[in-house]
Amino acid sequence: MTRDIDRDDERQPEKEQTPEHPVREAHTKEDRIRTPVQERDRTFQISRDERETMRDLGRFRIVALKDLAAHRYQGNTQWMTEDLKNLRQQGLIRCRTLWLARGGEKEKFVTLTKQGERLMKGDAGAPRQEIFSGFVKRAEVAHDAAIYPAYQAEAARIEKEGGRIGRVVLDYELKRLIYKPLAKIQPQVSKDEYRKRQAEVAAANGLKVVGGRVRLPDLRIEYETRDGERTSIDLEIATASYHGSHAAIKAAAGFRIYGSQETASRLSRSLEERDIVADILSL
Repeated sequence: MTRDIDRDDERQPEKEQTPEHPVREAHTKEDRIRTPVQERDRTFQISRDERETMRDLGRFRIVALKDLAAHRYQGNTQWMTEDLKNLRQQGLIRCRTLWLARGGEKEKFVTLTKQGERLMKGDAGAPRQEIFSGFVKRAEVAHDAAIYPAYQAEAARIEKEGGRIGRVVLDYELKRLIYKPLAKIQPQVSKDEYRKRQAEVAAANGLKVVGGRVRLPDLRIEYETRDGERTSIDLEIATASYHGSHAAIKAAAGFRIYGSQETASRLSRSLEERDIVADILSL
């Protein structure tokens, strides 16, 4: 259970000790060169690497520092520290520290500021890609940050099979697509008519009604298969508080579930006892 988030950390982000990850070699020196980027009446100095880091932060809203080091920088914490320091000094990102449990270890998380969000609007790298910024509910930061490593695991599988990632869709966006049209008709129609319309809206957005509710994933990945087919996969992050009934509902909705190794094992056993087949993978 979360405890608290401290105030903005004005110090340089701490280096994560991840020597087991190889240093990224695919990028060139040109990726580290900062060039002027104009936004309204301000000019920022940003490199290609920093722009890609901002793109990840904008797509997923919140990323844990350790996951950014492992996936975005492939263990090169020196480059990560340099980039985050430059972006923070220009007011484009914010770092916060979260205690995961009372008396437990603290962890750092990164997000875009509103200025960073504005800068990335229209530069998301995929059609209709939403960009987000800021910490929302502090009790959900650890859960929301787990979306990023789950995406990395699923993206690796998709690309290994020859697929190409398009855009990612967080539940914030899906909620708007579902609830906005339903809110308009709810006071005006009967229960049966509402349920019919609910199923239609869900189906139109590739979702299902389970237990009387449209079930929303934490993340949708839209991609193109090796054969050129456009499709998507919906992911759900299972927390330690998840019960077998929660997992059963998400499985019925067709979601692929990710959780810690302990959580994934526990939920897999629970679903097996119910004779429910589901994809539950560990992070």
